[in-house]
Amino acid sequence: MFGRTPVMKPYISDHNRAARVAWARAQLNRTQSEWERVLWTDESKFMLFGSDGISYVRRPVGSRFNTKYQTPTVKHDGGNEMVWSCFSTHEVGPLNRIRGNMDRFVYEQILQNVMLPFALASPKVFYSFQQDNDPKHTSNHIKTAWAQMPQSVLTNLIQSMSRRC
Repeated sequence: MFGRTPVMKPYISDHNRAARVAWARAQLNRTQSEWERVLWTDESKFMLFGSDGISYVRRPVGSRFNTKYQTPTVKHDGGNEMVWSCFSTHEVGPLNRIRGNMDRFVYEQILQNVMLPFALASPKVFYSFQQDNDPKHTSNHIKTAWAQMPQSVLTNLIQSMSRRC
């Protein structure tokens, strides 16, 4: 038998699994037009050189140093870039480069300076904002920032609905 690397996946408790299934079932009756009004968001890390994961190569015996079967490396992994964006059925939002680590304060700035202007300028009306449950997305700081959103932003959203519906 060959040695293999185990699949790595986040631990999901029975309670969390049940909550996820319940959420998914609640979404089953959504119509296509409802899904079209969801603004999805996510961030991702891109390695600038190579991969930060395990890689394998199949090669003939005795060809270990043949450049065809080698993966070049650089010191300090070559760095990475972190980006954030949003998208919907009809359009893709701006790609925002994240400098340094993304915490709740950086995330708040992205929501205020990137996501909200994009959503307000969009010809579509978004009724649902979908993000994952990353702790920085669900922190009390972010919840407070949403609650303290200026009334003028909400007024602009309401007034712009007629041209976007």
